[in-house]
Amino acid sequence: MNALKWMLPLMAAAALSACSEQPQVVSYEAGHYSGKPDSRPWESAAYGGDKAAWQSDMRARARKQTEIGRMPE
Repeated sequence: MNALKWMLPLMAAAALSACSEQPQVVSYEAGHYSGKPDSRPWESAAYGGDKAAWQSDMRARARKQTEIGRMPE
């Protein structure tokens, strides 16, 4: 009986806490992007703006993701 005395209010509090979710509304201004600016992947510190090196690394990565690319020659 003692367990029921403290368990019932605890379960009621847990059930009521699910009802307190705040609405998530986006404030949008027409014509303006308010998110973070995205940079191109080859503009990272690893590549320093060298798009050809980034493309070469992506091709090499794709070749290694197949069974044929992992086989020794």
